[in-house]
Amino acid sequence: MSYDDIRPIFEKYFNSNMAFLEKSKKELEEEASKALKRKSKSSEQQAAKKQKFDEEVEELKKHLQIVPNDEDDVYTEATPLALK
Repeated sequence: MSYDDIRPIFEKYFNSNMAFLEKSKKELEEEASKALKRKSKSSEQQAAKKQKFDEEVEELKKHLQIVPNDEDDVYTEATPLALK
């Protein structure tokens, strides 16, 4: 076989391999993009959860009263929210 006979066969397989690699590269980029979105969404959820938790803590602190005891110990009494 001469070079002219081999060249089209080589190009066919070479182009096939390059297409596969490009496809793999695009898939990897898409997976990385999805992972980044997932991570950012998770961070947003954690921030929202922390904010909600902080708001609940502030609400509970409003109903907390520190009462000194005769023995110089400090106790806390929580007023039930149903009474407020």
